[in-house]
Amino acid sequence: MRLLVINGSPRGSRSNSLVIANHFLSGIKAALQNDLQPEVVNLIEEHSALSDVTDRIAVTDKVLFAFPLYVDSMPGLVMGLFETLYNLRGRLSGKEFLFSIQCGFPETLNLRFVERYLQKLTGRLGADYGGCISRGGMEGARFLSEDSQILQRYRELGEIYGKTGKLDKDLLGKIADPERIPLAAKAIALALSPIGIFDKYWNKQLKSNGVFRRRNDRPYEE
Repeated sequence: MRLLVINGSPRGSRSNSLVIANHFLSGIKAALQNDLQPEVVNLIEEHSALSDVTDRIAVTDKVLFAFPLYVDSMPGLVMGLFETLYNLRGRLSGKEFLFSIQCGFPETLNLRFVERYLQKLTGRLGADYGGCISRGGMEGARFLSEDSQILQRYRELGEIYGKTGKLDKDLLGKIADPERIPLAAKAIALALSPIGIFDKYWNKQLKSNGVFRRRNDRPYEE
């Protein structure tokens, strides 16, 4: 099996999307071993030569597109690639498209409308839709330990896919949980929010980039 993994995250090799895709890929490798020929492309490093990427898509068996959603939107470089793929219509028959999408928002519900779009897009391009792996709350995936439950589930999903050629529906549901945050949990979050307990991670990111003092700037109001 020739499998092309396209990482559409602007963070490239340092991204959560690649961490997730690699764990799914390791599961497939465990099942197929020498029968798998994987290739990984970080789109941010090659987006200026999309024709090279589409050429690789044209000669592979399966493609896994992995990317994050930022405020419910896919990265522009991913959309640019999808638009370029229309040039391959008529040459994608028999090729399977898989998708792995995630976001920082905790509810997987935020991803479902993009999931539906991806299924429609695959059909319009003339490829076969293999399914979509969706998960919210994954902003910190690159900091998780190898034996974390969620990453184990991605590996298990990959292993089952390697054996059956299908994404296991039960595992997809477990990975997606929570689809919605329970009302009680939302109430607790609202009560704790004024304390600033949920700001620690983002404050750390702001400080590491030297912009903590400017966190309340509103440049578009000037």
